[in-house]
Amino acid sequence: MSEVARPAKAVARPRAPVQAYCELDQWSFDPRYTDGHCPICGWVPPGAPSAPAWLVVARKLEWELTGLVLLLVVLVILGVVVARAAGYRLPLFNSHPPAAVAAQASSARTSHATPSPSHKVTPNPTPSH
Repeated sequence: MSEVARPAKAVARPRAPVQAYCELDQWSFDPRYTDGHCPICGWVPPGAPSAPAWLVVARKLEWELTGLVLLLVVLVILGVVVARAAGYRLPLFNSHPPAAVAAQASSARTSHATPSPSHKVTPNPTPSH
């Protein structure tokens, strides 16, 4: 095999433990596990590794609430799909009103017919003597 086609061998290098010593608290700690600062007083040792930005955001995000909101969205979508499959038409998702309602509304608005008599007004009866 040529040098280019030969698979690379992974060399496992043991990492040296990173220890920092806080003189104020007289405490030795590993900054990799404490976000790069002393867990007691917050002192940051020079050259201490810090967590990547995505990890800091992931630690601050409330995953339980995010999961609950995601579950709500999925259940609403599932309910809409089931309702549509059962033949129900939700007015929120209809782009146009049904034809019968549109015909009634348009004829009522466009016709110039005399208004229907009110039930309160009675016509004068003609005397039939």
